[in-house]
Amino acid sequence: MKNDTKRVVIIHRHIFKNAGTTFDSILKTNFGSAFCDHRDDVPMRKEGEKYLLRFLRENPHIKALSSHHIWFNFSEISDLELIPVVFLRHPIERIRSVYNFEREQQVETQGAINAKNKNFSEYVEWLMDDKVSAIIRNVQTRYLAGDKSVKPLKQNHLKIALNELKKQKFIGIVDLFDESLSLFDTELRKMGFTLDFSFQLQNVKQPVENANYESRAKQVLDDLGDIAQVVLKKNKFDLIIYQAAREKLLNSES
Repeated sequence: MKNDTKRVVIIHRHIFKNAGTTFDSILKTNFGSAFCDHRDDVPMRKEGEKYLLRFLRENPHIKALSSHHIWFNFSEISDLELIPVVFLRHPIERIRSVYNFEREQQVETQGAINAKNKNFSEYVEWLMDDKVSAIIRNVQTRYLAGDKSVKPLKQNHLKIALNELKKQKFIGIVDLFDESLSLFDTELRKMGFTLDFSFQLQNVKQPVENANYESRAKQVLDDLGDIAQVVLKKNKFDLIIYQAAREKLLNSES
């Protein structure tokens, strides 16, 4: 049941191109002005949990919050019960969506600039450099392990991420979106929440329903040619995390 002694806040750890805009629309539908699509990125990146807690305490009306920059896992908090929600996606299949989105963005970030000036394989090769953004290098493991650096991850990061995966109840899978929402509904009802999980897909360039994500991933690797093995190597942990999360979700239904 819901903990009546603490204020409960749903925290969507919005990973770029992981169906996050659709889930945010669900939160907005349910909570209205009590949902915060947080965009003040600098303090969130700089201070992490310290800033998040201060922001929530300064805005007591907030019941759900989404941010692209919650790389940290939550500690035990006396007055707040934070419910982390994160969606994972096949890390290789996801690369195409990242590229397509970056090409269309009307911003002057390095990602958008390079996507517009490079073809698909050139763009991906650029992002395999460990000195640039890790947006397609084990990024989902980084979120679960609480590591926002761009440096290569170590085995210990995978261990931390797998432990978080086992511990957290609200980890969804993009290609099992309906099943994910069904699980969330079950778990939230146990906590005393009843939400409307009907939705319309938002910010989607590729079909989601009935899509073969393994086939899409294979096509991505085929299109990448010589750098495909580098991409697989630098997403090794994400592939492990994705499969483990998928199995956990499917097993929860049986």
